[in-house]
Amino acid sequence: MKIRRLLTLALCVFLLPAFNGCRKKEQVATPELTKEQKEEIRNVEVPIYRYEQALDTLDKNRLSAEIEKLYGVFPENLIAKDSWKNPELMQGLKAYLNDPFIQDLFKECDKQYRDMSDIRESLRKALKIYLTHFPEDSVPDFYTLIPGLDLSTPSVFGYGNDIYICLDMYLGSNYKFYAQANMPRFITARCERRFIPTDVFSKSLCYRHLPDKTPVSLLDYMILEGKKLYFTQIMFPETKEQDIIGYNAEQFEWARKNQGLVWQYLIEKQLLYSKEESVARRMIDETPFTRDFGNASPGRLGIFIGWQIVRSYMAHNKDVTLQDLMQNTDSQQILNKSLYKPNFNN
Repeated sequence: MKIRRLLTLALCVFLLPAFNGCRKKEQVATPELTKEQKEEIRNVEVPIYRYEQALDTLDKNRLSAEIEKLYGVFPENLIAKDSWKNPELMQGLKAYLNDPFIQDLFKECDKQYRDMSDIRESLRKALKIYLTHFPEDSVPDFYTLIPGLDLSTPSVFGYGNDIYICLDMYLGSNYKFYAQANMPRFITARCERRFIPTDVFSKSLCYRHLPDKTPVSLLDYMILEGKKLYFTQIMFPETKEQDIIGYNAEQFEWARKNQGLVWQYLIEKQLLYSKEESVARRMIDETPFTRDFGNASPGRLGIFIGWQIVRSYMAHNKDVTLQDLMQNTDSQQILNKSLYKPNFNN
């Protein structure tokens, strides 16, 4: 695993120098669209470029020449100008491509993702909804990658107008190398194919419309994360709510039934406006359960409650558009106008 991590580091230096990180369905106001915009939405296409496939077919004995041919085919943050002239980078890439662990990932990804038509169609439907809310925006280009189970790299991330999907993080919860890499089950549970489209929106596209403002209090974090989930849910109206947040059925039911208990706890313990990093971490971070509520609870309960607040806010403020919501940085105002009052065991 140490060798793999070194190879992954070399690959990421070469390829990825930086990257940006109520129960009823709500009706959200949408802007009036021109005839041209409606036509563009009707004909939306989803370009998915298979970078890992391009790498897998390279002649490893002529890497410099092969990489030079790909320059311009893929963006510069994947293949930088003159990178093929750097012997150290070429040596690292060759070692990466020849590593048995990486070769196994390539084979498994090719087996599972040779056909991505279902993902393309799911993204196309969601992007059509997206463009009705953000008609001045553009459809991104999508690139698939295999960083090598690098947990420091998000499974989906955006860079400029491009979105990158790390296919090796979507090989199924029981994929053999996840356990060998000591990936916890509460993480691998979401390493399923069906989560790719929603992750595109919740982990990348949403950031196009979120102000660059760092959360301060727990409430800030809750509302921010809640907006991401609400944004994603709007784009996938037929997707189960539990899949929007990435819970299983049991976890989602626990959160739904006990949200009143969680909310009362946050108020009574005066945690809502806490600026302590430890408070935000235990309510927001990826964990197998939320420590304050025992092993039976799901993790990320602060995100779940934030999502419910945002949903209630939009349900009670029909004149607020999705664009308005995403740009609003006043967490207290959103909470006040949400009229959020969860019942116990609702």
